[in-house]
Amino acid sequence: MAGDDAELQRRSFRIAGHQTSLSMERAFWDVFRRMAQADRRSMTDLLAEIDLQRTVGLSRAVRVYILNRLRSAASSRGETT
Repeated sequence: MAGDDAELQRRSFRIAGHQTSLSMERAFWDVFRRMAQADRRSMTDLLAEIDLQRTVGLSRAVRVYILNRLRSAASSRGETT
């Protein structure tokens, strides 16, 4: 059901030696998990990379990362976004 995709989910991770948690909608978690799997990495490893480069809150940084990867993939297929 589409309403389930908008449900906020909180997940906890240990990044750079400290415990952190972030909330994102289920749809973002699903896409983020698939991206990590496609990279053959854990979600924690991918979060740590994003964490090192971010200048905004972690949840926002992850959403922007997901958007940018989806845009890049669409562009490489010749799609316009």
